[in-house]
Amino acid sequence: VGSMLEVPDDIDYQPIYTYDTVLIAPLNHPLSSIPEPTLADISPYGLILPPRHLSTWGVVDLVFQQHNLDYKVTLEAGGWEVIKKYVEGGLGVSIVSAICLTDDERLTVLPLGKYFPSRSYGVVLRRGKFLSPAAKRFIHMMGGTPGQ
Repeated sequence: VGSMLEVPDDIDYQPIYTYDTVLIAPLNHPLSSIPEPTLADISPYGLILPPRHLSTWGVVDLVFQQHNLDYKVTLEAGGWEVIKKYVEGGLGVSIVSAICLTDDERLTVLPLGKYFPSRSYGVVLRRGKFLSPAAKRFIHMMGGTPGQ
């Protein structure tokens, strides 16, 4: 189970769930009062992002470059739970997939679908590999189609 932006030829990827990309900010942050912030609204504020080698960083960088806007990364954190806590604590804002959000966070969540693609999550399989009956059943329970 995972998310894939690009699918190699030897992989079969079946998207099952799709989540929007959103901005998260502390409840009292200036961006909290803007229902649909633009990238220009966001760019002056420090971003908290996952490590540079992960796909989120690349997507954020690409989108800001496409709009000829600078951005600054205040903090790199190695997990969505840590990022959410840092944002709650007022250390910056972040751009995340809505899959990582629950109703427990004390955050402002703002849409960014105008700029960022939705992320799909689904079944990732190697083409031509045997699947056990248990694996097939698991894939079927998730809403996918077991290949073999």
